Amino acid sequence: MISVLLAFSGPNDPPAKCFRTNANGDLPTCTYSGGEWTRSYPSGFGPSGAGGGGFEGLFVLFFVIAVVLGVAGTIWRVTTAQRMAREAGMSERDATAMTLLSEDGFEATYLASNLRGRPTTPIPAPTPGRSTADRLRELDKLRAEGLVSVEEHERARRAILEEL
Repeated sequence: MISVLLAFSGPNDPPAKCFRTNANGDLPTCTYSGGEWTRSYPSGFGPSGAGGGGFEGLFVLFFVIAVVLGVAGTIWRVTTAQRMAREAGMSERDATAMTLLSEDGFEATYLASNLRGRPTTPIPAPTPGRSTADRLRELDKLRAEGLVSVEEHERARRAILEEL
């Protein structure tokens, strides 16, 4: 008998499905159109309520934002510590380990790099070169031994003399 009533229900008699809540506890909005009742839920995800919404969706959004900001902050701290260590001539691996594994590692790397200062590269002492006469004698010796051709000898001799 109930099925008969549902089959003949009209615009004034909504069926039982119009009074069932979804997983979020939302009641549907039922409309009668074309001889049939259709229901829709406020979240727009149908009777199952899939997709969440409301506070749950905001919580997930804030959680994802917090994770992304945490990862971005960690990457910034590590790359900055590595740069400070490199510029101060310190170990980049140690700076990375200190930044990640200790509570004050980033600050410690900052202080150490500033206390250490920039590495100074010693100015190399000029290496005593051979004199022009010695170079020409060696070139003549190589020509006499047949190790360089006449053209190579003339080209090298010209290059040596042009340096004067």
